[in-house]
Amino acid sequence: MKRVARMVKKGCRLLFAGLVLSLISLTMPVQAAGLLEIYQQALQSDPRFQAARHEHQAAAEARPQAWAGLLPTVGFSYEYSDTSQDIVSSDNTVFASGSTSFGSTSYTLSLTQPVFRYASLVRLGQAKTEVRRADVLFDLALQELMLRVSETYLAALAARDQLDFARAEQAADESHFELAKGRYEMGLAPITDLHDAKARLATVQARTIEAENLFDDALQALRELTGEEATELAPLPREMELQSPEPAEIEPWVEAALQQNLTLEAQRLAVKVAEREVTRQRAGHYPTLDLVGQFNNEETDGSLFGGGSEVETQELMLQLNIPLYEGGIVNSRTRQAARLQQKASQELVREVRSVMRRARSAYLGVQSAISRVRALEQSVASQKLALEAKQEGFRSGLYTGLAVLDAERDLYQAKNDYALARYDYLLNSLRLKQAAGTLKYDDLSQVGAWFVQAE
Repeated sequence: MKRVARMVKKGCRLLFAGLVLSLISLTMPVQAAGLLEIYQQALQSDPRFQAARHEHQAAAEARPQAWAGLLPTVGFSYEYSDTSQDIVSSDNTVFASGSTSFGSTSYTLSLTQPVFRYASLVRLGQAKTEVRRADVLFDLALQELMLRVSETYLAALAARDQLDFARAEQAADESHFELAKGRYEMGLAPITDLHDAKARLATVQARTIEAENLFDDALQALRELTGEEATELAPLPREMELQSPEPAEIEPWVEAALQQNLTLEAQRLAVKVAEREVTRQRAGHYPTLDLVGQFNNEETDGSLFGGGSEVETQELMLQLNIPLYEGGIVNSRTRQAARLQQKASQELVREVRSVMRRARSAYLGVQSAISRVRALEQSVASQKLALEAKQEGFRSGLYTGLAVLDAERDLYQAKNDYALARYDYLLNSLRLKQAAGTLKYDDLSQVGAWFVQAE
């Protein structure tokens, strides 16, 4: 019996050592990439953001293109021709017959200055609005990059936590399985304890494999942003100061979102662009007035009735063009633009409602995450005490091995939920500021400072 008692104590020590080592491995400090480092890499390498940058630069060309409709145009044309002529019949007895061949050159220099083109004037204002909208969209792309980096980074941390907890639980279950096996072989425990330990170990091993795949996929998601392979990630510290949003009421955040949200502002500008497009298409009915100057030089080496000549012509004219009927295309384009303007207006209504919902959801998400973090922190502490009590009871025969396994599972689940709640707090804080249109690098830097402290 003494030998059996020593084996039981040894097994319990192995189980306890496995738990301690697994917990230590979760908290060992490592030199790892922080959130801000990942963001700086994504700023240079993320394809979606780079596409937004090029789109922003392309949109800036709308203004000079619109100005071109009001600025003068200069054209030059040159023509050379070779002419052969034969007199077939003539009432003029002097030139009753004959033939000739000669070359002719002609060039024209023309300048056209628009005096009144209402469509071009409207297009200029429209282009300015388009450029403003492009600026807003680029700022929005920058905000979205900050949020995408944060979401992807924290998702990778959550996947790593899930993997670490699965490995720690697996190590504890392996120790418990060896203990249960030894107790069964000595006749101190029923075979059901051994089967329970073996089944739980197999379940945790499968969960560990799944967690490894999820963590690898999360690292690949970071690689999509940065173009580089991520190795180690800086974790959050054990202690975090959780702060409620200021102001501490939801309505001011909703009002701020309605006034400052960049997606909403971009859609408002899209409505203005669409309204100007209706006016521009309707201007197809209006007359245009241009000032045209031309200089023409025509030189002929010969003619059928005599020698060559060189003639220069200078012209200055006002050209008035009054469209009367163009097959109904102006009316059709105007109706089309009006429908698109109505579409943009409805999208604005949809975006207003969406922004209000996102602002409320983010605010409540922050408050909920704070409550969950505090509650789950207590849950982790309670689960630790429960596990220790059941381990002690298992040694004295008060609890079965399955009760210890359940306590281990509950502890690691509480740890995982606790970690996720802290990530939700950070993400919802950033989402709330994005919804309000105030998210900037300083906010990301403030969040990133947590990870720097943890290195």
